[in-house]
Amino acid sequence: MSQNPPPPPTDTPLPNPWSGTEIAKKIRKAEQESRQYNRDFPCPNCGADLRYDPGIEAMKCTHCEAEVEVPHVDDEAAQVENDLWAQVDSQIEMETMEIPSLTCNTCGASVEFDADEHSRLCPFCDSVIVADVTLQRNIVPQGLLPFKVQEKAAHDRMKGWLVSRWFAPGGLTENSDTEHFNGVYVPTWTYDANIVTEYTGKRGVYRGSGKNRRIHWRSVSGTVTGSFDDVLVSGSKSVSLEFKDALAPWPLANLETYQTEFLAGFRAENHTTGLVDGYEESQIFMRAKIRDWIKADIGGDRQIISSAETRFFDETFKHILLPVWITHYTLAGKRYRMSINGQTGKVYGQRPFSNKKLAFGALVGFVAMLAFGAMISVGSGPNIQPYIYQSR
Repeated sequence: MSQNPPPPPTDTPLPNPWSGTEIAKKIRKAEQESRQYNRDFPCPNCGADLRYDPGIEAMKCTHCEAEVEVPHVDDEAAQVENDLWAQVDSQIEMETMEIPSLTCNTCGASVEFDADEHSRLCPFCDSVIVADVTLQRNIVPQGLLPFKVQEKAAHDRMKGWLVSRWFAPGGLTENSDTEHFNGVYVPTWTYDANIVTEYTGKRGVYRGSGKNRRIHWRSVSGTVTGSFDDVLVSGSKSVSLEFKDALAPWPLANLETYQTEFLAGFRAENHTTGLVDGYEESQIFMRAKIRDWIKADIGGDRQIISSAETRFFDETFKHILLPVWITHYTLAGKRYRMSINGQTGKVYGQRPFSNKKLAFGALVGFVAMLAFGAMISVGSGPNIQPYIYQSR
């Protein structure tokens, strides 16, 4: 069946994916229409596939090992803060692209696959996915953090983490070298906001000492202001736990403008958490931090917050991709997931425990407490020497 040839390159900026931001047009200008959504890049020497290599921070041929630099996009589009409510109120969808995807029925992940693939292991939960590849519309990100940690380095990080688990069962590292890592770009929202909170409450101050120690309460009220910058919310429900500090911090100052060359050789998950839902999730973190600010403003030894009215304003967002190495290791027939920050190498893993080691550790701790208690009783007991009768 004949196919239409791709349109010729043009110097005209392509449609802006981030409504209202002129600078973001450079993203589409940097990626000409002929390769805008292409994830396959032929080697200029031999025609084999180029893949992005984190070790050299460039593309490398899988056959002749030729190295090709990623075209540099010298703009600030990756760091543009987009007005949250202007985007929502405009009812204009952000630019999307059709991506061949398979959905995992176990964890719900929606992961990019090659169009001719119909089954493989899910990189997030290690379940077998067998389904027809469908075309899903995915939001075009404005920026990403490229992988910097190579797969071999990820293996080394994994082994170091496993060895440090003293209470884990023996033999944990035996098969770690054979485990395959999946490099996955995780869709992520970042949110900024300024806040003003008016509160009422009570300040408690301890007075006196010993049996006469009492807390005295005083009614207080006040106003706290603050700002939040780049509160991260995973657009993937499959790795949301890791993004609640487990793999943080992420060096967001190093964000690169989105280019498909960075994705060559890696997979990317389609977002399953929308823009507004992500903002609501970010407010859980924000409101917890606001309570800390209020307590600090109240002062004293103890604080009671009676009421707090918060006004959020200047809310903005970014849509980016973050790199994660994901693998699974087997122990006693059970699979455990491990995730590694693809930029910093920080490790987060599901931790197995050995019942024998836990019991032994508890026994050692109990014996140590007995010994310590005995030392205290001997060293701090009453002096009974004057009451001991000595015959002469």
